Amino acid sequence: MTGRALSGGELVARLGPHPARVWGLDLGTDAGLARWLVAACLLAPRGDEDAAGAARSALAERGLDAPDGLARSGPGPVADALVAARFPKPEITAARLVRASSSLRDLHAGSLSRLLSSVDGLDEAGAALVALAPGLGPATAAEFLRPLRDRFAAAREVPLTSAARAAAVHLGLLRPGEGEDGEPGALRAALAREDPAPALADVEAALTRLGRAACLRNTTGRCPLGLDCPALSTLSAE
Repeated sequence: MTGRALSGGELVARLGPHPARVWGLDLGTDAGLARWLVAACLLAPRGDEDAAGAARSALAERGLDAPDGLARSGPGPVADALVAARFPKPEITAARLVRASSSLRDLHAGSLSRLLSSVDGLDEAGAALVALAPGLGPATAAEFLRPLRDRFAAAREVPLTSAARAAAVHLGLLRPGEGEDGEPGALRAALAREDPAPALADVEAALTRLGRAACLRNTTGRCPLGLDCPALSTLSAE
């Protein structure tokens, strides 16, 4: 049988959890949030987890994977680390990371939990994050906020990635035409029917990987699920 319906938990087991979990970041702490902001800045431009992971490792080796170290270092050593990791546009990225880290220290006492607890709603949260540095745009803010939906009210309705949305529809976890604002809640409700219910952030990350590999391209040949590709059942029925 092809195109077997997979649960959210099965999908995470097959394709992996959220990058923050992969990288051992505890998003329940300020230290974990700070390192996740740096990681989100590296991840957001292209969604390349391998490149972002390599850059994080190079920064960590030099004590530059958190905003406090970045703010003290200046952009030169940060750019050197990114060059060593072969990360694209290292000088521009380094300047952005240092500026964002300095702003977080100077404007919010280095605390992202303080920043996110002081805003009213998603728009204010996004604006506060974008204001940390030129070039830190809405995509980076959304990347940072997505795994924080269950911790901060301001992040609760940040939309799913387009890749996650496409994959969730193919898997039957979302209905076609679901309103963008209601998608996180609808996906959360679908996952709550599983026992045990997987974390929304982990499922969204797995869906995003699936969507980027196959669903957005409408190609089954590149689907990482192989014979369990949900599109195969549609093709078999035609």
